[in-house]
Amino acid sequence: MGQQQLLLLVMGVIIAASAVVAGIVAFQNKMRQAESENIVSRNLEIATSAVFWKTKLDPYSGGNAKYIGLETNGMRKLFMDAETHHAKYEITSATNTNLVISGNSRRYPEIGARTYLTNYTIDSTIISFNSEIVVE
Repeated sequence: MGQQQLLLLVMGVIIAASAVVAGIVAFQNKMRQAESENIVSRNLEIATSAVFWKTKLDPYSGGNAKYIGLETNGMRKLFMDAETHHAKYEITSATNTNLVISGNSRRYPEIGARTYLTNYTIDSTIISFNSEIVVE
């Protein structure tokens, strides 16, 4: 009878340990997903500000219907911080009609997101979990 009880105890410990490990892995995956969603949300805020900036005329600190002015010091012109608690952001590319915004996580450096704008429309957002998108 003692061996059966010991076997049940060992099996119970193994099942509990595997449940704890599965919970930790699920929590880490959820945190990584939340981090990517934060970066995408901030990219969309930057995109909204850039579209508004593009619509303003030049004497009023605007882009005169072009994104090209955001190529250098774009974040500063939009009055937005390039670094937040979660990530670093930059305007990667700017032409007259296209804009590319990139964000890279500080906590998980392998997570990044890139948002593409054409004229006044957000074309797409790409999320990378394997260090393909890096902001210096």
